[in-house]
Amino acid sequence: MNPNIRIIRYEECESSLWKNGGGSTKQLLIWPKGADLSNFDFRISIATISSDGPFSLFQGIDRQLCILEGEGVKLHIKGNDLGQAEEIILRPNEQPFCFSGETQIESKLLDNQILDFNVMTRRGNYTARIERIECNGTIQIEAKVNSAPQPTNTQPIQFLLPLAPISCIYQGEKITLQSYDLLQLAETRNTTVECLTLISRQSTQLIRVFIEANQP
Repeated sequence: MNPNIRIIRYEECESSLWKNGGGSTKQLLIWPKGADLSNFDFRISIATISSDGPFSLFQGIDRQLCILEGEGVKLHIKGNDLGQAEEIILRPNEQPFCFSGETQIESKLLDNQILDFNVMTRRGNYTARIERIECNGTIQIEAKVNSAPQPTNTQPIQFLLPLAPISCIYQGEKITLQSYDLLQLAETRNTTVECLTLISRQSTQLIRVFIEANQP
């Protein structure tokens, strides 16, 4: 395996049941290593939601959420001090829903179950950006890589999550990613620009995530 990339296999990640029984979560990545839900700087996970209920609160955390599978979910978002509230519907293939971890949200499934992708960052320390990439055949993604496990002060880590099996070629090495495997590339300004070639036999999407350390 190329030392400049890291692959986290979705099927190998442990699934943790929620205390309220409404779903389960597979944690793909948490930083720093050994952190838990009370002290992480950033976290990437995929959750299965099988019943209606409130979102957990995370003080000081910014969150982004994408629906991967299922019909979707309706969110009732508690409003301001005047009691105003908002309802939105999230479905697959849409842009991520961004919100603060302190926001009180009640969710109602549009069908029996959904699978969602979650990125959480500690406000003031890290910032995340998510985009969707269409892949039907062969595409190339620019990548400046080194072996750093965490974001540098100047450049973010780049992550790719395919929604269907896909092949990757980097520096002559071919790698097969299954659905929801997470590929990590760490970027710096001091390396030669490389390209990661993605090959798909079917039309699919990749979720691309950048996580950047904020400047002091």
